[in-house]
Amino acid sequence: MGSTIKWLLAFGVGVAGGWALRSLSDTPEGAGVKLLEIGIKAKNRLTSWTAIERERLEDMLAEAQANIARESGATGSSEGEPSHRARASRRDSAQRKATKGNAPSFNA
Repeated sequence: MGSTIKWLLAFGVGVAGGWALRSLSDTPEGAGVKLLEIGIKAKNRLTSWTAIERERLEDMLAEAQANIARESGATGSSEGEPSHRARASRRDSAQRKATKGNAPSFNA
């Protein structure tokens, strides 16, 4: 008895769906065109939605990178070490001092 009711319900849904689709168009080709139109509209909405979400994600990533840069610039580094620029600056100044002391002097 239960399977008969399910079968009748599925048949009724199929007939109602077919009737609704047929009422949207006058010919079978028109029904196909209407289905394609619905598919294209859905694709366009999905494309638009993904573009918006991609832009939101890029904005979130840019904000996160800006926050990290701001924090590392304010504190020097997240591990408590001097920043990369400060270490490079000290290394360059140490190299200049070493080359000044070791450079031969030519007096003409």
